[in-house]
Amino acid sequence: MILSLGCTMRYQVMAPTAAFTFNVLINRDSEQEILDERITCVPEASAEFAQTSKGDRVLRVEARTGPFELQYAATVDIRRPDLPPKVAADLPARLPLSILTYTLPSRYCESDRFGPHAWELFGKNEDRAEQVKLICRWVDENVQYAPGTTDGRTSAWDIWQNRKGVCRDYTHLAIALCRALSIPARYVGGYAVGLEPMNFHACFEAYLGGAWRLFDPTDNIAPDRIAVTSRGRDATSAGLSTIFGRVQSFDVKVTCELSRPAIAPATAQSA
Repeated sequence: MILSLGCTMRYQVMAPTAAFTFNVLINRDSEQEILDERITCVPEASAEFAQTSKGDRVLRVEARTGPFELQYAATVDIRRPDLPPKVAADLPARLPLSILTYTLPSRYCESDRFGPHAWELFGKNEDRAEQVKLICRWVDENVQYAPGTTDGRTSAWDIWQNRKGVCRDYTHLAIALCRALSIPARYVGGYAVGLEPMNFHACFEAYLGGAWRLFDPTDNIAPDRIAVTSRGRDATSAGLSTIFGRVQSFDVKVTCELSRPAIAPATAQSA
């Protein structure tokens, strides 16, 4: 699936200089091929690319006093493999340590508090992929989408009790329930087709059958309509931007839609 996407992020730098770290660039991997990409800083600013240990592409920018704007646009081809028909449980003792860490509690995904609840609700099914699907379905049906009712400090346990939140909160709860069943799960940030209103999106990946698989517990958006920019144990380690310095932020504009490939001209048929 080919997606056209982008964002515009506007700021007023109040100090002599401010440093920005942006995680809004599409990752390059076997499931995402960048066909076209444009990055513009207004006014021009000192910028450099970096890459995290998780493969996230990061843009580091230093801007001077005054207005500053980052414009990003890309066309990306998403090709995510289908889930296997049935996925058996991975043995934790045989998982790489880099994967095993995603079964542990984190700041906003207190999976150690969900063990009895997770096993009671989802533990009867031995198919791990089906367990994750059931978790997504349960979260979608039992949490009310309510913008403005939570903030960046809301955890999975808070959402379990309040049953209200946004995509970040749905994702934290789904991750915590997966980890409570010893299913490695990690937070994913990026762009998604069909959001209303359009914004950056949060979802998650579960490690199933030897590979990371993408799931969306909020809107049930198909994996090939989501473009990944950042990954982490929860939202604290997968932020879309980090700012160092005195800066005023303004509303962010995000776009993401299916791209219509150009129609090849008709070929003349000889008689």
